[in-house]
Amino acid sequence: MRMREFVHEAMPAAQARRARFAAGPALETVIGLYALTCGETGVSGLSPELSQAIAAVGEQSSELWLHLLGLALERPDDVAAAVRATPAAELRRHLVGLHVPAWREVAGVEALEATARGDDSLLDHDRYYAGRARASLELLLPLTAAETKRRVLAVLELYRDEVLDHDAVVELEREADARNALAGTASELIAAVVPGYHYVPEPELPDVVLVPHRAARPWLLLCQHDRMRIVCYAIPTAEEVEDRLVALGRALADAQRVRMLLRLAAGEATLAELAELTRLAKSTAHHHLAQLRAAGLVEMHGNARGYRFTLSRAGLATASSLLQSV
Repeated sequence: MRMREFVHEAMPAAQARRARFAAGPALETVIGLYALTCGETGVSGLSPELSQAIAAVGEQSSELWLHLLGLALERPDDVAAAVRATPAAELRRHLVGLHVPAWREVAGVEALEATARGDDSLLDHDRYYAGRARASLELLLPLTAAETKRRVLAVLELYRDEVLDHDAVVELEREADARNALAGTASELIAAVVPGYHYVPEPELPDVVLVPHRAARPWLLLCQHDRMRIVCYAIPTAEEVEDRLVALGRALADAQRVRMLLRLAAGEATLAELAELTRLAKSTAHHHLAQLRAAGLVEMHGNARGYRFTLSRAGLATASSLLQSV
């Protein structure tokens, strides 16, 4: 499952499409494990059993978990059950991204099949697996398919039992049910739930699924599975003035984020351009941009063919009004 906000594909003229919303324990589990193992917060504070289980898969294995979103959509009530029902060899194919159009384009089907069998040739590819293949896969590739499945299942079951916020899942399911009652194209519905992101439909990905989450706030995760675009968006907490001021202060409290804002004041820019400007890895620049978007200061435009970022003039005006109200 291709992850994050920066995938790339190609092709024909776009068409307006209807999106659907989905939520459940399975989806929040895999998103939660992505957030837990992405290197932002670390894996401290967990039970020894869960810490050991994660270490056996990889403490920086974040992208791996998002490759299970396709299975989680098949069984939104229980991703562990979906994995248990999947043959071990097929699970390895999911984990290396054979169901991700971007990875098939970047690496080729034969190379991905070889990776599923244990070949580590792709692990240092700078585009495959968002450049995180070694951190995500190097512990699993030497294992048998059966042992890979056992380790992945152990993490999923322990996280579900120890960490998953079941009250939050109920809220997410209500959000999905309410949103499914709305009419609109994919672009319109995405704009309604992801402020600051202007999605351009992709004909090669005709199915669009929007997944609300709490576990990886404030990140927007743009993913693929077969012919499906999966948009995992954070649902906000109550928007009070104090909360918005905290988000604004957090966004402006980092020199690299301020540099990005000053660059965008001169015109739109791509992720690669902003990463080069700040001398950061693209994944790190992405997290900075997520903070700026969460504060309403930056907007993102495009789709997997390419994304560009601009200042949000409306967001800047709102920020100015907030500061004047203090």
